[in-house]
Amino acid sequence: MKKLFTFFLFTLSLTVFSQAPNGYYNAAVGKNDSTLRAAFQAIITNGATDIGYDGLLTAYAKTDLNSSGKIWDMYSNCTFNFGTQQCGNYSIECDCYNREHTSPQSWFNSAAPMVSDLFNVYPTDGKVNGERNNYPYGEVGTASYTSGNGSKLGTSSFADYTGIVFEPVDEYKGDFARAYFYMATRYAGLCEKWASGANVMYSYANLGLTTYSVNLFLKWSRQDPVSAKEILRNNAVYGIQNNRNPFVDNPGLEEYIWGNKKNATFSLTVINTPYLASPSNRATIDFGRVGFQQTDTASVVIKGVNLTGDLTLALTGTNASAFSLPVTTISQANATAGYKLIINFSALGMGLQTAQLTVSGGGITATQVTLNATSADMFTALTATNITNHSFIANWSSSANATGYTLNVYSFTGNGSNAPKILLEQDFLSGIPAGWTTSGYVGTTDLASNLRLSSGANFGKVTTPALDLSSRISVLSVKAKAWPNDAAAKLCALADADTLATWLTGADYQTYTVNIPLKTSTSTISLYAFAGSGHRVYVDYVKVATQGVAQTAESVSRYPRSVGNVLNYAVTNLQSDSTYYYKVTPEGNTTTVSDQIAVRTLKTNTDVNNVQNDPVIWSSNAYGIRIQHLPQDCTIILLDLMGKQLQSVQHVCSELNLKLQEQGIYLIQVIQNQKFKIYKVKL
Repeated sequence: MKKLFTFFLFTLSLTVFSQAPNGYYNAAVGKNDSTLRAAFQAIITNGATDIGYDGLLTAYAKTDLNSSGKIWDMYSNCTFNFGTQQCGNYSIECDCYNREHTSPQSWFNSAAPMVSDLFNVYPTDGKVNGERNNYPYGEVGTASYTSGNGSKLGTSSFADYTGIVFEPVDEYKGDFARAYFYMATRYAGLCEKWASGANVMYSYANLGLTTYSVNLFLKWSRQDPVSAKEILRNNAVYGIQNNRNPFVDNPGLEEYIWGNKKNATFSLTVINTPYLASPSNRATIDFGRVGFQQTDTASVVIKGVNLTGDLTLALTGTNASAFSLPVTTISQANATAGYKLIINFSALGMGLQTAQLTVSGGGITATQVTLNATSADMFTALTATNITNHSFIANWSSSANATGYTLNVYSFTGNGSNAPKILLEQDFLSGIPAGWTTSGYVGTTDLASNLRLSSGANFGKVTTPALDLSSRISVLSVKAKAWPNDAAAKLCALADADTLATWLTGADYQTYTVNIPLKTSTSTISLYAFAGSGHRVYVDYVKVATQGVAQTAESVSRYPRSVGNVLNYAVTNLQSDSTYYYKVTPEGNTTTVSDQIAVRTLKTNTDVNNVQNDPVIWSSNAYGIRIQHLPQDCTIILLDLMGKQLQSVQHVCSELNLKLQEQGIYLIQVIQNQKFKIYKVKL
C-alpha cells in the first residue's frame, strides 16, 4: 500500500506568494530609525484583517502544519493532530496544543487585534505553555523546568533583567525575536502603554522596546537567521490576515531600526538564501502498521528554493537497513521543480522500526526527517478462493515465527426456527442517534452516514441504548471498513464489558457478525477502535436481532487438522449449496486464532421461477450472485424480498456478478425491450 506523505499548504503557499508582492514595501525605501518604523507600521496595518480569537484555530491548518501534516510546536518535541488534539485539559506534555501569545494577552487585556494576530499567536503544547505562563522571554541561568525539546523556565542570566524568564531552544530564538520586532512595529504607540509585565519588553526608550529586549532580540536574530519555516508561515499568514512580517521578508531590517545600521537608509533586499520548502526539519514519515515480512512504500515531495546545487539523500539510524531509497542524489532542477521521492520499507523484524532521512547539499541547512514503521504480526485468515460445488481453497497470511498452521473447517447446526426479532437497527444517516453514547473520538463528518472511531491519540467508542438480551440468543451485525491507509484496523464488539469479537477491517465495506450470549434486560452493545496510527475505523450500519435456536459449531470430518507450514489448503468433500466457516491457528508462536471466514459452496439453479427453455441461470458464492446466459443489452435490477431496489445495472451483455453483503432471498428483474422476467434467488 502506497502512503502519500503530503506537505500541505506550506508548499502551496510558496508557489503563490514566494515573496512580498511588487511594491509592497516601496514606501519604506530611503528611510531609517523612527521614520522607517513608522513607514512599516503603515504598510502592515493598512488592510490587515482581524480573524478573531476562534479564527486562530482554523488558521493553524494553513500556517502551522509541518510537512508531515502535524501541528508544528516550537515549545516541545510533541506532535499533534490538527483539530482533534486541541486543549482541553492537560497534565503532561503532548496531551494537547493551545494558542500561545508570544506577547502574553494579559499585557494588553486580551484586546483586539493583538489577541488574534497570527504573528503573535502560535500553537504550542498546553503543558509547556502553562509553564511559560506570562513570563517574558530571556536566557535562563538555573532552570526550574525544562521541556522535552529543551525550552527552559528559570532565573534570567541576561543583562538588565533578573526575574523569571522563558527561553526557547536556539532553533527558534530568531523566530520569536522577529515576532517581537513585528509587534513593536505593528502596534507602535500602543505597546509602550501596555499593562505591568509588558514593561520588561516594551517601552518608549528604544522605539517600542526596552534596552533589555533590544539587546536580547538582536542577539537572537543574528544567531538564528530567517528560516524556511518563517518564510512559508509568513506567506500563509499573508493569505489569511492580509499583512506580512517585514522582518522575515527583509532579513536584517531590525538593524536599521534598533541595531548597527540606524544611521543608514533602508533599501529592499531579496531573500536568496537556499532552503528546503518540503519536507520540514524534524518532520516524521509514519508508514503505520506493516505486516511481518511484507513491504510498503511512502512518498514525500522534496522541494528546494534558491538551491546552489544538487541535493544528497542519506539513511542512518537503528533500523536504516529496513528502509531503502531509489536514488541518493536529486538534481538541482528536479528539486527546484519538486521531486516525489519513494521510500521503501521491508518488515523483516518485529515492532517499531525507525531511521533518519537526511537531505543536504545545494546550500541548504541539512534537514532530518524521522522514518517510523511498525512491523506487526497482522495474521489473519483470508477470503477463500477456487470455490466449487464441493470444495474451496482456504487462505491465510504469514505469522511471524510460526512452524505450521492448524485449520478448522466447520458449519453451524440449528436453523433458528423461531422468527427473529430486530432489537436495534441503525444506519447513522443523521449522525449519532438519540440514546447512544460516545467516548474518545467519534466523528460524524468524514464520511456520509458513517461514524468514525479513533483519531490520533484518542480511542473511539460508541454504545447503544439499553437492550433486552436476557431471553434469547441474539446476533450482532456490523458493516464497517478501515479509514484510508489503516487497512487491518481492529474493531472490537462488546456486550456490556465482555468482548464478543475483534474484527480486522479492510479497505472495502464488510459485514461482520457474531452471536451474543444471554445477558441482562438492560445490556448495551459497544463498538471500540483503538487509539494511535493505523486504528481508525468507519462504521456504516449496526443491527441486533434475536435468532431462533442457538447455533452450535460442528467441525467437518477430519478437522481441525495440522496442515503444515503453508499459507493455503484445499478443503474437499463438501456438500453443495452449503455454508461453511474456517479459522486458522499458527503453531509454534503465541499468535491467537484468526478471524472467521465464511464460504458458501456453489449450486447451479435453472428452475426457480424460470419458464421452460429459459437459458438464464444463476449461482451463489461467497461474494454474491453470478448470473449467466443473459440476453444482450438488458437491464438488471436487484430487489429485496419486499420489493426495495438495491442495485441497477444497465447494458449488461451475457454475464453479471452482483456483490451482496448479506445472505437472504432476493429478486432479480431482467428487462429487455420493455419486457421483463423475475427470478427469485437465495444466497
